[in-house]
Amino acid sequence: MASRAEQKAKARAERVEYERKLAEAARRKQRLGRLAGVVVAGVVVIVAFIVISSNNSATAPVHIGSKAQEADVARVDALLSGIPEYGNNTLGKPTAPVQVTEYGDLECSACDDFALATNVNTSAGIPGSGVEDQLINTYVRKGQASLVYRSLDTATGNGATPSMFPTQQAAALAAGLQGKAWYYIELFYNEQGAEGSTYVTQSYLDSIAKQVPGLNFAKWQSDLSNDTSLTAQVQSDETAASAAGLSQTPAVVVKGPKGQVPLAQGVPAWSSLQAAIKKVS
Repeated sequence: MASRAEQKAKARAERVEYERKLAEAARRKQRLGRLAGVVVAGVVVIVAFIVISSNNSATAPVHIGSKAQEADVARVDALLSGIPEYGNNTLGKPTAPVQVTEYGDLECSACDDFALATNVNTSAGIPGSGVEDQLINTYVRKGQASLVYRSLDTATGNGATPSMFPTQQAAALAAGLQGKAWYYIELFYNEQGAEGSTYVTQSYLDSIAKQVPGLNFAKWQSDLSNDTSLTAQVQSDETAASAAGLSQTPAVVVKGPKGQVPLAQGVPAWSSLQAAIKKVS
């Protein structure tokens, strides 16, 4: 049986290959749709060069600068505004008949793909899948499902700052103590940096918290520093994930009155997620 480290390494390799295929598909689509003409071709080459250069060299988050961050906050607020949160990790009504659980790592680039809308580029420079947005708008906002976030280290531990995993996950849960966990999670994904780099520092975590609308920053800081139950919750999530045989993120499990359906690990197709919700409802 493969060790935990071997499982993580395999999951990361699968994630990298998945992103390579997505990027190649995006490039193929761009080539097929490219208009004729020297001027247009020149523009495409310049844009491609900028994207490739930034992907190869950047370690900082993609969305930097006040204007970009303001756009991120506006986008996340539009997605989540008016939807209740409960516990410190759950979005939606407590009485929702279906519960969708996402095991995630905030530095995981595939989780970034799962979380972001199709009109927003991920940290890998490709459009988001739009799946989580559709889930929230179609089911969570209407009270038909709740969305639970649980922790599973698949990217951070294999990267440049492995010791940051418990802290970065606890940072989202600390925001959850104020009913703002999903604001923190979504903002982190919107401003995610290159996987395996050193962008996640305490200063970065603070900067995400300061952007969350209505969050009491001083209380968040105190809870993150002093509430040991948060890192214990992260460890408990990882133990549960391991017991369930999960080694890749995002890992999505759908539970309802008619049972439980674990989807294939990785970014699920929207049609598969819908089918799972229908099956357990």
